[in-house]
Amino acid sequence: MQCPISGLSRHCGPASIGNWRLRGWNPYSEQYIATTIDGELSRLLDVFSPARRNAFWVVALVNDSRQIVGTFGIEGHSDDTTDLRRMYIDAGWRGRGLAQRMLRTAEDAARERGFSRMIVSTADIQRAAFRFYTKSGFKRIKSEIAEVMTTKQAGGGLLRHYFEKAL
Repeated sequence: MQCPISGLSRHCGPASIGNWRLRGWNPYSEQYIATTIDGELSRLLDVFSPARRNAFWVVALVNDSRQIVGTFGIEGHSDDTTDLRRMYIDAGWRGRGLAQRMLRTAEDAARERGFSRMIVSTADIQRAAFRFYTKSGFKRIKSEIAEVMTTKQAGGGLLRHYFEKAL
């Protein structure tokens, strides 16, 4: 399965994609992409299975190009808590209200599935995400250095921030 998602991350995708110039690229980023694709993105239908109260959306233009401009998902963390995952939006689409609509969709879907709390985490290098979650009513509950690489975090000593929000 070819997964377009890795190319949408400005920090964990290829060094350049078409006209996009990405920052923060290093060999560790490639290792994270491989870990993520092998461990999760190649199994999207399983990881984000509706049977487990999970969901995943791909936001594409409604024209002949069908260009993907964003992705996001929710993954159950506990009986009452869901994790906002893989929320990416193309830089050219930021500032147009699309991210807020994506978040609202995720929150509504989470409520419909019986969740009352949403959590999300982001790396310190993703400053726009940090600002977006704070502006959207999420409260930072902790920050820590992520040493270990997993399908959910790059590791490598990056400072990671964890947020929560009541639904």
